[in-house]
Amino acid sequence: MIFINARVIFPDAIREDLAVTVGARKIVEIGAPVAGANDVVDLHGNFLAPGFIDLHVHGGNGHDAMEANAEAFRAICNYHASGGTTSLLLTTATVAFPDILLALTQIGKLRGQIPEVAGAHVEGPFISADRAGAQNLEFICETNAELIGCLLEHRDVIKRLTIAPEIKGAMTAMKDLSEAGIVVSGGHSNAWEEEARAALENGMQSVTHTFNCMSSARRRGTKRIAGLLEVALSEPKICCELIAEEHHVSPALMKLLYCAKGSGGICLVTDATAGAGLADGSLFRLGGRDCVAKDGACFLADKPVLAGSTSRMIDLVRTMMREAEVPLPEVIAMASVNPAREAGLANKGEIAVGKDGDLVVLSPELEVLQTYVAGVLSFRAERTNSAAEVLS
Repeated sequence: MIFINARVIFPDAIREDLAVTVGARKIVEIGAPVAGANDVVDLHGNFLAPGFIDLHVHGGNGHDAMEANAEAFRAICNYHASGGTTSLLLTTATVAFPDILLALTQIGKLRGQIPEVAGAHVEGPFISADRAGAQNLEFICETNAELIGCLLEHRDVIKRLTIAPEIKGAMTAMKDLSEAGIVVSGGHSNAWEEEARAALENGMQSVTHTFNCMSSARRRGTKRIAGLLEVALSEPKICCELIAEEHHVSPALMKLLYCAKGSGGICLVTDATAGAGLADGSLFRLGGRDCVAKDGACFLADKPVLAGSTSRMIDLVRTMMREAEVPLPEVIAMASVNPAREAGLANKGEIAVGKDGDLVVLSPELEVLQTYVAGVLSFRAERTNSAAEVLS
């Protein structure tokens, strides 16, 4: 399959004079178009970008990762393909610990059948009750060697784990998890500066949904002390998740994070829950709690507390470009090459020879027209208002 007449998006530039060839599930050639080639896909001037990678997605279209079955996993992946996502980490919630282990077991069994599933992100139960957000307080717990040992039995599945640095046992857990190759992300945390810095020393590489459910600068005695947010902003080695939609983060905060971290220090994530893709007013469950999709976001049903987003990755891409005024190649990198690096997905995230044929075709208006996973079409828009109407 040869893609021609595309504006190909690389991390540092957009090129219009290249053809991209995919064969045997991989990108096998990038070069000048060849006349008379077979299996040509003419993109008519639309963008060709690497497939998006979502490090933090609970669900979509009425399904949740905690359902722990193939039907739910496929429904989630199919929905997010419409937003250009070609790989994702199914994200657990703060629920009973055996249910988390069951979800991890099922993700491990089924990811070979569902190529979009790249692994798991464990969010909770090792979080702060003071910064729980929509997570279920009933199941929050401290770490211990037995629980961490159970998680380490799934080290090949878990790519990422969110933990509050200040909880009992967090430092030992962070060290053990990071030594096992799992990315440790600070989040749902009320940590003071010294606790956040200790986490850095013990393996913390990332923070979860920056600006949301995390401590920030406050007074202790006569001094103003940084929180997890300021430590993340000031430490170059920390990569920041960002839910770039205005219920979670205003445009000014998006710009602040971009100025502090640059494009290389940000991973766009949806934090989408089962309410994503449902009609306004639809009810769903998250970690045993009743939630509602409303006004373009998700909330607890009984109080105005955010419970994840209804966003797809393309929605975040558009917001970062239009509201935060970040150049398109850099925004695409936040949705592709950066999360590939963070999840250890060496064969994904870029349009480069040898990488997987995970690609997304975007209109000039940044609508997803086609999504390919390993060179296989996984989504096609029914109709558009752009030149892509001629794609067939």
